Amino acid sequence: MAKVVQITAENFEEEVIKASETRAVAILFSSAEYPDCAPYSQLAGQLSTSMDFTLGVVSCDDRENMRLIQMFRVQSVPEIHVVDKGQIADVIQGVLPEADLKKRLEKFYVSEEARFQTALEDAIAQKNFDQALPMLDEALAKNPNDKKLQLLWAKANLGLGDTAKAKDILSKFVESDDQYREAKSLLELLDFHAEVAKKDVQGKEAIVYHEACKLACEEDFESALQAFLNLYVEAPEWNDGAAKKAMLTLFGVLGPKHELTWKYRAKLNTMMFI
Repeated sequence: MAKVVQITAENFEEEVIKASETRAVAILFSSAEYPDCAPYSQLAGQLSTSMDFTLGVVSCDDRENMRLIQMFRVQSVPEIHVVDKGQIADVIQGVLPEADLKKRLEKFYVSEEARFQTALEDAIAQKNFDQALPMLDEALAKNPNDKKLQLLWAKANLGLGDTAKAKDILSKFVESDDQYREAKSLLELLDFHAEVAKKDVQGKEAIVYHEACKLACEEDFESALQAFLNLYVEAPEWNDGAAKKAMLTLFGVLGPKHELTWKYRAKLNTMMFI
């Protein structure tokens, strides 16, 4: 449980050594004589709440804490020592920006929610959609408005080939959502993402098409258009003209005035009428 506690020689064994056996404890050494310490202490306290860990504070102004200061070999203040299972696991010297401090601490303090999110993202990245979808269904039953979960749910359904379900949820994202841009991209490139999610692609043309779809999903549109064009030249009728249809879809995504639309529409027209 998150808490901020003043550490002294008397409570060190209980609050740090014993407590660190189950969850790492961060110890902040600070002094009222140094102006950086007060705001840094406040930031560390806020992170202890949001990341759910115990922050022990040792005042370097108190002579009774000298033994602790010497034991940890404190070089300067503010300075944070992370104690895990009774051992010093990391030393963070000086004032770090919030993002950098959080990144250093995340090695030791990852919430169950964050672990669950990472597990879902890993499952989808590895194309284990059958594994991810039941987990997402259960999580969304508890938090139906969680946009991060909704986006992952759409990706899982895309991976399983259910573009209708994916389209339905992606179309509900609005510009104020943090995930809006990614959701919009998924929606515009829906069929490409569904193709990329396929595991076993067989055949020369199918492999070329699959790789071109990957480029489109990565928004490397020129490389994707060139790959689709090459495929169209080699096999214009393959899969009911899939390469040409893909190019037309990308023209729609880019818009009629985009330079790539002009460039590749001209190339496509030339190839069509040779």
